[in-house]
Amino acid sequence: MKLQTKIGDLVALIASVDATTKAQHDAERLAASIAAGHRDSAISALDISIASRAAESKAAAAFAKLPGARRDLATATKSKAETLGDRAVKFGGKYSGATDYSVKWTPCPFPKAETFTDKGRQYSRGCTYRKTDASHVVSLSPEWAVLLAEREDVATLSERDGLPLIGIHADGRACWVKTKRGAITCETGWIAHFGVTCYHSTTSKKSAEQGLAKKLASQRAFWASAAEARKNAAQWAKDERRARLVARLCNVDATIADAIALGYCRPGIEAFQSQHRIGDTAPLRSLLASGNPSAVRLALAVARKVRRAEPLAA
Repeated sequence: MKLQTKIGDLVALIASVDATTKAQHDAERLAASIAAGHRDSAISALDISIASRAAESKAAAAFAKLPGARRDLATATKSKAETLGDRAVKFGGKYSGATDYSVKWTPCPFPKAETFTDKGRQYSRGCTYRKTDASHVVSLSPEWAVLLAEREDVATLSERDGLPLIGIHADGRACWVKTKRGAITCETGWIAHFGVTCYHSTTSKKSAEQGLAKKLASQRAFWASAAEARKNAAQWAKDERRARLVARLCNVDATIADAIALGYCRPGIEAFQSQHRIGDTAPLRSLLASGNPSAVRLALAVARKVRRAEPLAA
């Protein structure tokens, strides 16, 4: 089935669901107006309700005309995309006031991730400062949702790097959510992946592929080094203890340049910084304490360089 056909079926399903929701809302408004005894508002609400019911029937009929297999596929696509959107929006941080999360569909030709804030309730009677209420919203686009639902493997890899996907376009671009100081926004670029490793780039597909090659080379070197070290388990354990000791005790910071040298991509680095509130430099002990496997690998790599420069007594 062509991609545009799948997108059209998804659009028809969304239109039917939205029309049903609006019709129910307008019916509730009509019932409320009648109960309140407001004649003029009830007449107006009746006209609106009749129109929305007609729109609901028309949208439902248009979707019902599709073959059963296509309706089922559109329903499954909508459900998968909304599930991924819900996981992405939850990357938004908790604010001091009320914090809510929502996923919606947009007629815009691209997905979005936004955080809206407002003044909330006072902290207490004796405190004039107000809390901050926040609404995290992910808007899904049908044009980007079909491939998003079909490529759950890529979405899983990207989410593992702290950059959950909310869309994949037919031209190869992807859209992922970034977190900064608790707020969410989105970024569009390219993702290159192999096995369980991926690399994000906002520059070009070629840049993503080059970054992935560098990252894989770094991982292969690390794995080869680990395999070689495991040939002599006692020496490997001793080296690891020394590296961890250096990482905990020395006053050395890891830098973004160190992370890039290991093959980490800038979007992934920025996501880690935001999640763990770490700046452009970080003490090795902070990286170990984060528990993040990539951060621990970076701390040990820097510690090994320090140990080679200043050998510790056994």
